[in-house]
Amino acid sequence: MPKHIMTFDIGTSSLKTALIDEWGKVVAEGGASYPIKQPENGWAEQDPEVIWKHICETSRVVMRKSSVARDDVHGVVFVAPWKNIICLNNQGEVLRDSIIWMDSRAVVQAERLNKSAGTFVGTGQEYWPRLMWLKENQPEIWQQSNHIIGLNTYFKYRATGNLFTEPSDDFIRSDNPELNDYYQQVLRAADLMDDLDKFPLSRKAQETIGVLTATAADELGLRGDVPVFGGFGDLVAITWGVGRSQLDDVHLYFGTSSWLVSIIGKRSDLDAPLYFSIDRETQGAVYALQTGCLALDWLADQVYRVERTILESDIYNLISKEAGQIAPGSEGVIAAHWLNGELAPFSQNAKGFFLNLSINHDRRHMARAMMESICFTHRHNLERLHGLSGRLQNHIRVVGGGAVNDVWMQMLADILQIKVQIPEAPRYTGTIGAYYCAAMGLGWLNDLNTMADKVAIQKEFIPNPGNKDVYDNNYRVYMKIHSALKDIHRDLNGEY
Repeated sequence: MPKHIMTFDIGTSSLKTALIDEWGKVVAEGGASYPIKQPENGWAEQDPEVIWKHICETSRVVMRKSSVARDDVHGVVFVAPWKNIICLNNQGEVLRDSIIWMDSRAVVQAERLNKSAGTFVGTGQEYWPRLMWLKENQPEIWQQSNHIIGLNTYFKYRATGNLFTEPSDDFIRSDNPELNDYYQQVLRAADLMDDLDKFPLSRKAQETIGVLTATAADELGLRGDVPVFGGFGDLVAITWGVGRSQLDDVHLYFGTSSWLVSIIGKRSDLDAPLYFSIDRETQGAVYALQTGCLALDWLADQVYRVERTILESDIYNLISKEAGQIAPGSEGVIAAHWLNGELAPFSQNAKGFFLNLSINHDRRHMARAMMESICFTHRHNLERLHGLSGRLQNHIRVVGGGAVNDVWMQMLADILQIKVQIPEAPRYTGTIGAYYCAAMGLGWLNDLNTMADKVAIQKEFIPNPGNKDVYDNNYRVYMKIHSALKDIHRDLNGEY
């Protein structure tokens, strides 16, 4: 009988579960959504146990839908967002909701850390300042925490009882000497060197970290003793799945958050707001948007509320259709997608808006303007990448849920003025990356480069030169807005 791998691609607000056979074909799939808690401005938390329950439920559903026997599942792999902070006591119990990557509460700690380190480590959203915040503001939780782990590590722990992180979510130690030295510098400046035993050691993504316990196997609807692999963060999974994991490769991701990634050898090669580790030899330079398709979700929930209750997930087809009825440039309306605050070149206390609305505009203009704003931010980041690397792109691969929106992808091509390529199954790129990870661990695949060459391009969008002038003008205006409103955002929202 065919062999299979169960993959769990956990996003910030939704989960994709897929059973994939040994030839890389998705046999059955399922999904679930879950909330983000924001008890205060700048805070973002989740209960990892809620997500684990969704993982178990969707796994059982997928197994029932597939009719695949339990004995024919030979591996399990988890993909999850990075930089979560989950505290476990000595019984392995979660002590508080996870502080997720989107959380930006640690402004005071970040300022102190940057000064102590003698370099810019990050904002209040960075990992180490949030650890400092936890240690200083919830000392009883910190003292009770035998282990401080990320989301991928938590799910592997629930599955196997073993605690191992992986390179893309390890900000304590690294096999890369340059990066390890940097981590040590930051940890000393953060006064965290005495706490290192709280953080698990790392194993390679393709390495087996344990097997399913009897309890976990029962919860997941799988057999016991199935190997569980190290897996990785969503950034690496998507990079593998899109076939853009070699030096100088570039891709765009349109999901709840959104990002531009360029693959580099070492971090000193390219100045970027964020980086992630793939392995000892390669890194990803990340130019990220905190709010990507989440802005479209907000439109669906708030501006198309009645239609959403009727159409449910099909609401996005209506939004796309209506946005396509409006001319490029949205007849002068400019939006900002910064609903949760934003990363550089903007700021955490900057929030979203619609500018230049008149009585002649309607929700179609608002929808198109919001979609265009995300493309404008990516244009800025791509221009920055061009300036730093000296390499011009004549095409770019785009994946994620937003990549299935033809109207949006044509906007992107027109605004970037380069060809946009959409691979097959763009919503499942992280799932495919997870499959590659486990398949390499099982010995089914030997060379990731060979698989990358087989990524088929499903659609291409060619820039329309007739739209260049209107988009150039709106882009120039868009890039002036943040500095123009900086004081207003600080007065309304404070500094964070």
